[in-house]
Amino acid sequence: MPHWILPAILISIAGNLDNLGVGIAYGARRIGIPALPNLFIALVAAAGTLIMGYAGSGIGHILAPEAANAMGALCIMAVGVWVLWPRPARQEAEGPGMGPIGLIHNPEQADEDLSGDISLVESLALAVALGINAWAGGLGGGLVGVPPWALAALTGGFSYLTLFAGEHLGRRAIGHWLGNKASLVAGLLLILIGIKDLL
Repeated sequence: MPHWILPAILISIAGNLDNLGVGIAYGARRIGIPALPNLFIALVAAAGTLIMGYAGSGIGHILAPEAANAMGALCIMAVGVWVLWPRPARQEAEGPGMGPIGLIHNPEQADEDLSGDISLVESLALAVALGINAWAGGLGGGLVGVPPWALAALTGGFSYLTLFAGEHLGRRAIGHWLGNKASLVAGLLLILIGIKDLL
C-alpha cells in the first residue's frame, strides 16, 4: 500500500469535519442542502485542493525533501490550530461583515431568500467558507508528498458525505453533541498528522 494513502484519507476527513458541524446546524434549523448544491460545494473543495496540492508539490520539488516535509507538516498543524481557535476570536480576526467564519457560525445567513433550502447560487459562499480548511490541507499534503489528484478526489467525496450526514444528524438529538465536537476532532487530527510527518 502506498505510504501516502493513510495521510491522504486523514487530511481529507479532518479538512471536512467542519462540514459535519455546519450540516448539523442546518439540519437543526430545518434548512435543507439539496444534492446539486452539495455536489457543487464538493467540487469547489476538490478543485481548490487540487490547485493547492499541485502548488505544494511544486514547492516540494524546489526544496530539499526534509525541508518540504517539515514545511508541509507545519502547514497542516497550523490549519489544525486555526480550527481549534475559538470561533468568536476567529470572527474578530476576520474583521467586520459576514465572512467565511461568520457564515459557518451563523449558517442560516446563507439561505438569503429564506426558502428553507440552500440554492445553487447561495451555495457559492458556503463552498468558499467550507473549502478554506481543505485547500490549506491540500497545500500541506502536496508538500509532504500526497498526490494532489488523490487528495482532491478524497476531499470532494468526504465533503459531500459529511455535509449530507451532518444535515440528517442535525434533525436528531445526537446531532447537537456531534456538531460541538466536530471542530475539536478536526483540529486535533490535523495537529497529530503534522506531528507524525515531522517525526
